[in-house]
Amino acid sequence: MFTEQKHYDLVIVGGGLSGLTAAVTASEKGLTAVVLEKGRTIGGDGNYVEGMMGVGSYLQKENNISIDKLALLQDELSYSHFEASAPHLKQLIDCSGETVDWIHDRGVHFSKVGPQGKSWPTIHTFVGGGHAAVMKLYTLAQSKGVEFAFSLSAQKILMSNGRVNGLIVMDEATGQRQDISCKTILLSTGGYVDNSKMIESRVPRASRTLSVSDGKSTGDGMQLAWRVGAEHYQMGAVQFGGGAIFDKTQPPYVYMGSQLAAAATQEAILWVNEKGERFVNEDVNDNMCHAGNAILTQSRVFSILNQSTIDHLTDIGLYKKVGNSPASPERFEGLKLEIESDLKSGKKFLVTAKTVEELSEKLSMPALGETMRHYNELATHGADTDFGKKKRYLTKISTGPFYAVELGVGMACALGGLNVNLKNEVVNDFGYPVPGLYASGNDAAGVLVGDTYAVTLPGSTAGYAIFSGRNAVLNMI
Repeated sequence: MFTEQKHYDLVIVGGGLSGLTAAVTASEKGLTAVVLEKGRTIGGDGNYVEGMMGVGSYLQKENNISIDKLALLQDELSYSHFEASAPHLKQLIDCSGETVDWIHDRGVHFSKVGPQGKSWPTIHTFVGGGHAAVMKLYTLAQSKGVEFAFSLSAQKILMSNGRVNGLIVMDEATGQRQDISCKTILLSTGGYVDNSKMIESRVPRASRTLSVSDGKSTGDGMQLAWRVGAEHYQMGAVQFGGGAIFDKTQPPYVYMGSQLAAAATQEAILWVNEKGERFVNEDVNDNMCHAGNAILTQSRVFSILNQSTIDHLTDIGLYKKVGNSPASPERFEGLKLEIESDLKSGKKFLVTAKTVEELSEKLSMPALGETMRHYNELATHGADTDFGKKKRYLTKISTGPFYAVELGVGMACALGGLNVNLKNEVVNDFGYPVPGLYASGNDAAGVLVGDTYAVTLPGSTAGYAIFSGRNAVLNMI
């Protein structure tokens, strides 16, 4: 389906959370706008976010949450090793409360605000999740006259006298092409997490990673911009979701609500590598991105459970509150049935044995027996003298049957690739704008991070998507 018109004030490439925010803002500013969505559904990865970051919002004021903005800024800059841009991060923090209030005033509701694990209390949780926020913005933009064109992808940015003046688009169903003229283009294509070549260039052992994105975040925005002179900016950070069940035969989202996945990745019991050696304090999963980094230091990783740990998680309660998984009950009441089903269907990521020796043989792990003997000794004495795990998470796994769950690393999104100024204008190698070209959301978010996503500032990806989409349009002439 081609666009209804041939000329617009603004073409928004990408119908995710950032593009939808830009669409609403454009309608309020009186701009003629069209949103190009290469897929058949709206919202992109915005459908899956829990909430958005904010400092000084109406909801924080209601809950007497006060945050020192400069202390937060310094903490996040330190976390990024000062690879993040201080002006951009400061701008986001300073404007984030107002952005929360703005979207709330337009009908997007929040259920709570607070921390997520060991973090600043900044995440405002959407009522109904990200999908509810997406649909509210989509409906609002439509009601205000913004046009939406689905299955239509951007192929080439057209320039005249050094500035944007149009776009070539393609119908994804027919391959037919159309030229659109416009004054400005906003790239909001969601980053590059679904582009395997880009991920391989950025992530070691990328074959062990699993994208839990919508499948459409293939780096389109940055590639369009690079071809018209945009700077090849740092590729920023990949947002790891910590450990994930490693099963290449199923889409990763199949296991997003899995209690076995949560038990294996979140309960801080025992992780071993391909040799059967322990390699990290399993409590690293307090920071899901650090957990992902740790897993990728090894060729293969397995989470080891036994029947007594499974009985405890099922019948008594969790060893550790789950912080980064949709499966967050008081007990994993469905865990035993899930394991039984996975074993019955022959899932290759799950191996069981009556003894440690048998498990070691099945997995070809020569060091597993000694590792488990030593680990149980540490648990008996209540002190992890190897890696410093807290005493309360030292859980003995001495009697069978035993279970090994193979882990990969889930990836939610990838941030970076384009450099922008404080107006969200895309800049060239000399730091000057490419006239008429803007970027928002994950395409531009490399300015906010170092090499590891800042889970210490929860909600920042969605928060920046919403802020930057609005900021770009407000700054358009």
